[in-house]
Amino acid sequence: MAQLSPYRIIPVTEFRRDATRLTNWVLQSGGRVWITKHGHASCAVVPMFQCEMLEKWEGRSLAEERRRLDRIYAQWKAVKAREPGTEIPLPWDWQQEW
Repeated sequence: MAQLSPYRIIPVTEFRRDATRLTNWVLQSGGRVWITKHGHASCAVVPMFQCEMLEKWEGRSLAEERRRLDRIYAQWKAVKAREPGTEIPLPWDWQQEW
């Protein structure tokens, strides 16, 4: 039977205070940090190899996602920089499923 990775459950305020120590623990131990907000798990810090496994399972890569988000951000900046009152089409589809 495979051994489960160690994990810690930390409130977000504690994570803010000890982020460096906790991320170093994740890197060294291969463990996970579950971050809670008002007592409910809201996100996690996981080792990169686990994130890469999730990419393979989802059929996409972080590099592709980063390029997609960079394109959207550049388009958003262009819209924000336009002259007030100038009509231009939005460069993204708000109906797209994320």
